Amino acid sequence: MSSATLIAPADRHAAIDMPDLRPTCSCPECGHVLRVSGLGRHRVYFELTDERADDPVMDRVCPVCGHGLPGKNPP
Repeated sequence: MSSATLIAPADRHAAIDMPDLRPTCSCPECGHVLRVSGLGRHRVYFELTDERADDPVMDRVCPVCGHGLPGKNPP
C-alpha cells in the first residue's frame, strides 16, 4: 500500500483574496487609517502595511498629521 500527499501549486493559494478582518481606526483629523490591537490604555496602533505588527506607532499621535489618537477612552 502506498500513500501520496497532494499539494496545490503556490499560485492557486495566491488567487484566494481574503478580506482583512483586523480592526482599524481612522484619525479624526485627517482620516489616515491605522490597524488597532487592544482596548483602552492597552490599545496599540500599527500602519496597515505592517503585516508582522513589529513596528507600532509609539507616541499615540497620527503619523501623518500629528493629531492625538484615542487612548484611555473609547473613540
